[in-house]
Amino acid sequence: MRRAFIALLIAPLAIACGARDAWAGWRTVEERWWVQELGAKPCGRMVERVEEGDGDDAGRVRTSSRVELRFRRAGQETRVELESVFVETTAGEPVEASVAQGGGAPVRYRFAREQGAWVATVDRGAAGAGERKVIEGDFLTPRAASALVVARHKAGAAEIGFRAIDVQSGLTVAEIVMTRREAEGAQTRYATRNSLVPVVGSELLDAEGRSVETTVDFPGLGEFRSRLADKPAADRAYDAATFDLLVGTFAKTAPIARYEEQPRLAFTVRAIADGGIDLPSEGAQVARRIDARTQRVEVDVMRGSAPAAGDATDGRWLRATELLDFESEPVRELLAKARLPKDGDAYRDAEALRRLVFRHLRRKDLATAFGSASEAARTQGGDCTEHAVLLAALLRAKGIPSRVASGLVYVPSMAGQGPGFGWHLWTQALVPAPDGGKERVWLDLDATLGGGGRGYHAAHILVATSDLAGGATDPAFARAVGMVGGVAIELDAEKGGAK
Repeated sequence: MRRAFIALLIAPLAIACGARDAWAGWRTVEERWWVQELGAKPCGRMVERVEEGDGDDAGRVRTSSRVELRFRRAGQETRVELESVFVETTAGEPVEASVAQGGGAPVRYRFAREQGAWVATVDRGAAGAGERKVIEGDFLTPRAASALVVARHKAGAAEIGFRAIDVQSGLTVAEIVMTRREAEGAQTRYATRNSLVPVVGSELLDAEGRSVETTVDFPGLGEFRSRLADKPAADRAYDAATFDLLVGTFAKTAPIARYEEQPRLAFTVRAIADGGIDLPSEGAQVARRIDARTQRVEVDVMRGSAPAAGDATDGRWLRATELLDFESEPVRELLAKARLPKDGDAYRDAEALRRLVFRHLRRKDLATAFGSASEAARTQGGDCTEHAVLLAALLRAKGIPSRVASGLVYVPSMAGQGPGFGWHLWTQALVPAPDGGKERVWLDLDATLGGGGRGYHAAHILVATSDLAGGATDPAFARAVGMVGGVAIELDAEKGGAK
């Protein structure tokens, strides 16, 4: 299943990319253009290239993809770009890869075989180099995976299964299963499952086993379709894109009176379409299952969740990433402006940094895509994504474990609609509880909303948390895309709150 639709649906969180490498010294052997559509409306384009190396790169194959999406959020235009490159040998062994997103330098991976396992050395540019990542189990490179699908399709296989590495999700290995459905003339449709996302898509292969169309259906948004075309058609789809993404992902509800003032609220969250939901109990939220499609969520702004063993020292909550690039000069300069005491209380430091981010990002709009912390610090603008990312980076720079939370937040109105819940990002920090307790808890902080009380109110519904090691297409976020536009939310007045 293609990853373009994940990039699109993380776009309430939105993505932006840096420039790609030069293509000199490589010979293009295949170039394929794709039209991107959502709800039967054009929303962007994609190009895939396969190149063979010459000279020092002889015996190598380079596969690249570039997704460009254009849409509106509450009437404001946003552009999304996501690019990945994978180099392998003609024997199907990985050599190197890179992915560009978030306005920062590309993240580069170099592969080596050590003691029977593949190990990738990670270079995050300004965010640091030298990290080593062991990849569990075997996997297929892009061209090897394509060759397997072609061979199995031509052999008439009822099911095609393989493990493929996903560069866009931080070298996550995905389990792909394609189940043959029906013939459509000379073409054949397959139901496609990807272990990184909780939705079933379909893929149409031609007689040679090459993909010509992929589709995924999302409640509230419609069908996302990527179909093979030529470059002029792909360019027209990009130029004509006007889809308003936030309108399609907005969950309408009854009004919630004084929602910013109430310390506790409870909600019933129900999946509209077939399939279940799995909301976490983390931070201020406790989620209890009613049935496969329904959960009751209770939110208490004074509550934090106990950390897992080792969270306080776990590198995943403290290290720099391509988005949380706190070692960069703009972030370091902003941290210095906070003038935090050297031995201050972590809770007070976290709250001071939240207020700093709210003040510093003076241009608050939806035009900015999912930028890095350094980009947000430098441009002083952005939406909830930039607020959440910049705060998480500043917390890590201060030595406070942090992670980014994705979910829904209540708003009285949005883009002419409302009241209801819109998709949102905020931050969690591992700090002493606000009631003065000595134990540290994961506490919610919302730099976007400003105000007191950590900027966080009880009308937040958490869907997932992430260390952002995989960037904007982190699997933690990708697993949530099945909920986008597909939930109904009701206030439970008996559990707290008033309609």
